[in-house]
Amino acid sequence: MDNNEHYDIGIVGWWFASNYGSALTYYSLGKIFEDLGYSSVMLQLSKLNRTPWDAPTRNSINFMKKYFPISKQYEIEEQTAFNDLCDTFVLGSDQLWTKHSIDILGYTFFLDFVESSKKKLAYATSFGNSEFTGTQEQKDYIHYLLGELDYISVREESGIAACKNAFRVKATRDLDPVFVCDKKHFDTLADACPDTESHSEYLFTYILDVNEEKQQAIDYIAKKFNLRVVSVLDMRVPDYQKRAWHTGELKDNITVEQFIYYIKNCKYMVTDSHHGACFAMIYNKNYTTFANGSRGMTRFSHLFNLFQMQDHLLYNVNDVYSNEACLAPIDYSNFNRILATEKENSVQRLLNALQKPKIKRAFSLLHRPPAPKPPLTEAEKLYNNPDFIKIRLLATLLRDYGVKHVVLSPGGRDVPLVRMFEYNSGTFTVHSVTDERSAAYYGLGIAAQLQQPVACVCTSGTAASNYLPAVTEAYYTGVPLIMITADRREIYLNHGEDQTIPQKHIFSDVVKKEITLPEGSGYQAEYQTRRDISECILETTHNGFGPVHINISIDNITMGAKAPVEAWRLMPKINPHILRVAPSDGRDEMMKWVHALRNSKRVLIVYGQNAQPTEKQRQNIERFASKYNCVIVTDFISNLDGSYNLKPYNMLQSISQAQFDEQLSPDILITVGGKRLMNDPLTYKVRGGRKDIRHWSVVPDGRIRDFYFRLSSVIECSQDYFFEFFANNAGDCVNNGEYYSKWKQMVDHTGAPAISQFNALHVQSKFLPAIPANSMLHLGVGQSFIECRRFTMDPSVQVFCNMGTNGIDGCTSTFMGQCAVAGDKLCFLLVGDLSFFYDMNSIWNKPLKKNMRILLVNNNGTGLLRGHNLKAISSVHNTQAKNWVESTGFAYMSASTPEEYEDKLRYFLSEESDRALFFEVFCN
Repeated sequence: MDNNEHYDIGIVGWWFASNYGSALTYYSLGKIFEDLGYSSVMLQLSKLNRTPWDAPTRNSINFMKKYFPISKQYEIEEQTAFNDLCDTFVLGSDQLWTKHSIDILGYTFFLDFVESSKKKLAYATSFGNSEFTGTQEQKDYIHYLLGELDYISVREESGIAACKNAFRVKATRDLDPVFVCDKKHFDTLADACPDTESHSEYLFTYILDVNEEKQQAIDYIAKKFNLRVVSVLDMRVPDYQKRAWHTGELKDNITVEQFIYYIKNCKYMVTDSHHGACFAMIYNKNYTTFANGSRGMTRFSHLFNLFQMQDHLLYNVNDVYSNEACLAPIDYSNFNRILATEKENSVQRLLNALQKPKIKRAFSLLHRPPAPKPPLTEAEKLYNNPDFIKIRLLATLLRDYGVKHVVLSPGGRDVPLVRMFEYNSGTFTVHSVTDERSAAYYGLGIAAQLQQPVACVCTSGTAASNYLPAVTEAYYTGVPLIMITADRREIYLNHGEDQTIPQKHIFSDVVKKEITLPEGSGYQAEYQTRRDISECILETTHNGFGPVHINISIDNITMGAKAPVEAWRLMPKINPHILRVAPSDGRDEMMKWVHALRNSKRVLIVYGQNAQPTEKQRQNIERFASKYNCVIVTDFISNLDGSYNLKPYNMLQSISQAQFDEQLSPDILITVGGKRLMNDPLTYKVRGGRKDIRHWSVVPDGRIRDFYFRLSSVIECSQDYFFEFFANNAGDCVNNGEYYSKWKQMVDHTGAPAISQFNALHVQSKFLPAIPANSMLHLGVGQSFIECRRFTMDPSVQVFCNMGTNGIDGCTSTFMGQCAVAGDKLCFLLVGDLSFFYDMNSIWNKPLKKNMRILLVNNNGTGLLRGHNLKAISSVHNTQAKNWVESTGFAYMSASTPEEYEDKLRYFLSEESDRALFFEVFCN
């Protein structure tokens, strides 16, 4: 363009981004202005760090140059030169107001370079998600910048609230420019391409983020509609994703015009792109969209809610196999009515904003500088110190668990600990004893007299060693002491640092529990600190009194020295801190937990690995479930089936974290029995969910097992006692069924995903549901137990798995031992090839019985970890079990096709054979 030219409008946004959707969004905006009679120019922008944009942006720039003038590119501090080029500046759409854009472009997308005298508009600008995640300082500065805009509209409904909450400005909602632009402009693009595809029907797929699930779903849809597949990936898709794409004909490096051509002429469209879905709608195509959270989930939900097309948005790819509505033909009459109204309103608002004179702002607003961030106060510095956070947690938990007396000894490394206790002397009774050896005995005397835990605090080095005689005495006489030793960072150990000796296990043989607090910072380190300290304090009085050891490294002993005393105050009560109760505490104490359960509307029982219950055990579990508002979640190795039991694996795999939190999250989660099958989706839903979930762990030994990072209570009893006691003491409490109904409805709505290949999943899908009643099944470690939860099984089948450590090495040997004492019932082992060959001698020199059945799924390497594409992990091989198996006395069978497998499976499952059977299935 000529530098002397002048334009009505300068367009600011991601028009140059290496993305078809971005390019078409700004093409649309330019055409809208052209149709309204305004000239416009695309402003070339620069990065804060002065590095060039990636190479694929050249595709979008070359496309835009065909249809609009492009400005000269200035460095970011020189972009004020754009003020000589335009009268009005318009921010476009598509994820401009994000912390990510600020990191790259500064405040360009808030028009910070535009003079106050110029007209400034934001049209259908998007946050991408439901809120702005920047700092408060950034929000305050943006409030100032947006205060100068003459018109602010956002693309998503949630953007209105985000503008108000984050920036304190008002906004309206307008359509994405692609919906406002006259469709004839897109037809012009498509018609410029050679007509190479419209002669034959095809499914067009535009995928931004490649994975196997999406490809399998696309293959399924294409097969269902008998369509060939034409595929396009993101402009800047990495080569490894191209290599991983095996669905249909991949069109690489196509132009924006060709992109529109493929959409216009396709029979059906599948995409995980927001703008891909937009153009499917614009061209009234039958389509399916996979919601893409990594690209901004809010814009997907808004788009489909706005046009009432929720049936064609899948939040879980695998729902395509069970959700018929997502593939149904679309009646576009309703969409076209909504679009016409929305388009008319958006155009009118934009035109009004362009025609109105510049809004004159108050002088104070125009010249208000961004408030500088004040320096941190001494208290704020202290609160950001990870060592202080742990010291404060320690002192607060001592208070919460009722520890009153603290014996302090002088030193250097323990200065912050001493400061904490001395500054809170109104909470603790502080005793000062110089000699650590004497101080420990002094504390022992207080604890022995009061029969209560007492804390002793000392510095690092041999000071800690001097505690040993008193700790030993406390261990053998049963006195509850809490030894708190300050330490140096572990990096200094054994490298000549002063007063640095191995302190972690200095009392290891004469304490009930010993911990060293983590040196890291952040949520996990703080949570582990709270949990480990709680366990240590509880252990002083658990099953007899005795000493414990808490070791804490402190980097800077002068922390908080200049902070006011008030900054060292203890935290409010940590709730929940971990509690422990046992029948030995008496009925009244146990009844506190009964009352809590009676008053809870959402109780989730996670019933882990167990033997099949006796009739009495089953009755007690049923009585418990009928009394409290609970759901009992099981898997195959739970060996439990009952009125309130559910196996929700497929459902939990398919729903989002938000859905779980809003609809299924419990108030109280109770774990009983052993471990769950590995990679249980409930684990991640709870760990990633609400922080106020209370986890009660029912364990006979009373140990702290905080599997979900929500532990609040340990109920020290057997699961039999737990169910019987709580059922007997429930009173007139009755399960209202509401919570169970929510879970069951969602479980019933979710089926097992379809299987399109002859692989381990196919083998399991035919085998597991067909296992005869009252048989025994052992699940091998790996894909065998990971994937089995997708399918159903007769509830009378007894199921076992080596879940203690998930080790690969002993599945078959364990199975053979079970068979030796299992009687005449049919005994099945489902095992993978690596597990079996690792444990080959498991079937050698063992007595064989005719009821033994081993099903080996041989896919020539690990199926579970093959996706990592590492030879040492995949362990690819060409080994067959036939010769070895036959030499040990098994009758050998094999299958290599689905038909052969299903035909022979009937015999394998029957009792017809008079020998132990080994069935090797070769599959993908």
